[in-house]
Order: sequence, then structure tokens, then C-alpha cells
Amino acid sequence: MLSRTANNLYWMGRYAERIGQLARYVSAQYLSSSDIPPSLSKRMVLESLLRMAQAADDFRERQSSLADHEVITFLTVDEQYPYSIRNYVELLRDNTKAVRSSISLDVWEATNRFFHTTRSFSTDELSKKGPYDFCKHCLDSTSILKGVIDNTLLRNYEWSLIYTGMHLERTMQMIQILLVKLEDIKNVPNEKRNPAIDNYHWSTLLRSAGGLDMSRNYYYGTRPTRELVTDFLILNRKFPKSILYNLEKLRNHVKIISDDKPADPGSVEFKIGKLTAHIQYMTVPEIMEQDTTFLPTLHQELYAIGSELERQYFTF
Repeated sequence: MLSRTANNLYWMGRYAERIGQLARYVSAQYLSSSDIPPSLSKRMVLESLLRMAQAADDFRERQSSLADHEVITFLTVDEQYPYSIRNYVELLRDNTKAVRSSISLDVWEATNRFFHTTRSFSTDELSKKGPYDFCKHCLDSTSILKGVIDNTLLRNYEWSLIYTGMHLERTMQMIQILLVKLEDIKNVPNEKRNPAIDNYHWSTLLRSAGGLDMSRNYYYGTRPTRELVTDFLILNRKFPKSILYNLEKLRNHVKIISDDKPADPGSVEFKIGKLTAHIQYMTVPEIMEQDTTFLPTLHQELYAIGSELERQYFTF
């Protein structure tokens, strides 16, 4: 396979996952602001959205005020901002179009339909109605696309390259969500901290990760705490958004891409395997002890793995 084709397949997976995660976060955070405790401000929610998308600096360069509709438009349908959801959908379509001979017609049609229907959403409509319809459309469309990929493609290199991108992106997005929400919680003044505030933040974090209902199911309705959220979103092997789940899947797909050859210490296969094994044998108390260093360090390691993947397999 040409490295250019491999690169397009890999970024198909990454963009599909990034669109879904960002759409879910925008929707969950924005809707949670309607029942935000009185002691917290809506400004916190808007700043959280920008930090999760790593768009705070870009937004400040364009806008002087932190208004609801400006933040939402900037992150979702803004044609001038290259990292809006709308432009990510276009990048997804471009990468899919480049590999049409390597995928099924169904995958191409699902992607192309997603692209055209996304462009029907206008800035005015979003300002009047809010982001729910747009985000729901993106979540539904990415779910359909992933289902079509899963049900129509051969289990070969192409399939593993797409899922390599998906699982790496999902892991990185989950870390970013955790970092942002932990910062939100840290920024709440001590005099305003109470069980209701804590419950709001941990529930919103789980909802933003698409795991609120399943965490309630898994822990029999137990009220969310930092320990529970850490266990569920980082170490749970059964939840498909958890960090450990996705690292294990990433390791398996990279093994397929490499033809299951022995992993040299300098290879990306070795680095992924070592990182996965490290997380597998961590405990919640160990992660809690590392507090401010665990997630940033893990984020840096995953960026390094992404760079090494591109160097090893996608350089052309």
C-alpha cells in the first residue's frame, strides 16, 4: 500500500472520531449550562468549551467578548476557523475521497452525505436554536459512518489503519476532556464547593465522555466521585471510551499493520505496547497520587506515538 493511501485512511479515522468527540462535548457542556448551580457562571462553561477544542487563543484573536453564540458558532460552523467541526467534516470527506478505491461505496456515500447535510446548517440558525440539532446531526452521522465502516470493510490493512486513527484520537480526546474538566473543578473557589457542585461537575464530565448512563449501570447508581470517574474513564476495560480500552485496541491494530513483526525498542509498536502495559497495571490510588502529572505526561507520550506512527508508516 502507498504511504499516502495509508495516511488518508489513518486520518479518516482520526477526523471521524474528533468530530464526534467535539460535537458531544459542545452539546453536553452547553446543555448542562441550563441547570448550572447558581454559584457557578456560564462563562466557565464557554471557557471550558474553548479549552477542550484548544481554541482559546484563536478565539481571542477573532472576538473581543465571550458570548454564547460567538463561541458556539466558532467551534461548529465557522468557515473561517480551520478547526471548526464544519471544516473537520470537509477534511474527513477529502481523505475519504482520496481512498475511494480502497473502501466500500457505502463508506463513501455515508461520508459524502454527512458533508452535504452538514453544510445546510447556517450561522443564523445556530444562533437562534443553539447547537443541539447540529451536534446531534454530527453524532448520528459519525455513528452511522463507523457502523458502515465496521460492517462493509474487509478486516485488512485498510480497516486497521482507520481504526488506528480512531483509537489514537479517542484516547487523546478523552485525556483532553479529563484535563479540562479537572481544571474546571480546580477553579471553583473553596467557599463555593459543596456536594451539589461536585456532583454537577463529575456528572457533566461523564456525560461529555458519553459514559454517564453506563457508569450508573456499572456502579449501580453510585454518585460519581473523582475515584469512580478515574476508574471508569481511564482503567475500565469494558467501556469503549476509556483510555485503557483504546490503548489495547490501538496496540492490536498497529500489530496488524506491522504484520505482527517483533517490536524493536525504538519502534512505535514497542512504545505503544510499553505504554499499554504500564496503564494496565496502574491503580486508581496511584493515578490519584500523581494528580497533576499523570494526564499531561500521558498526553505527551501519545503525541510522540502519533508522530512516530506518521514517521514510520505515513512519510511519503
